[in-house]
Amino acid sequence: MGEVNGSNKHFSFSIPARQESHKLHLFESAIDLLSYGTLELLSGRDWLRENCLSLAGIYKPKKNVEESTPPAALMQYLKDFPQINEIALHLDNDTAGRLAAKTIQTILPPSYAVSDEPPERGKDYNDYLKIVLRIRQPRERE
Repeated sequence: MGEVNGSNKHFSFSIPARQESHKLHLFESAIDLLSYGTLELLSGRDWLRENCLSLAGIYKPKKNVEESTPPAALMQYLKDFPQINEIALHLDNDTAGRLAAKTIQTILPPSYAVSDEPPERGKDYNDYLKIVLRIRQPRERE
């Protein structure tokens, strides 16, 4: 669990839509993105009809939210796919994730329709998938 020296935060794990799409789903990690896709498939929906991007880790805003800049991977993706005008935030159900979602909603230009869509249950989308599939978590070692 770490990053390779010299990795570029502007380019992160993503799965573009099969056809042109105006919507982007944003996640903290690749496993959450893939878990979301699995949940969509289980619900009978085509999750590849819209763009998906992982931030490769939590986005940490500045103490003064207005001084924060959006995540580099998100800004690069919006530059590469200028047709996107709707962003669904699927960040974690923890303090850091909730703060990141609120900050991103606050600092993105108003030309983007930004919705906050955390998982219905669990800490993140991978946790939520495990709940849906009734996969037990091994107890953490003490």
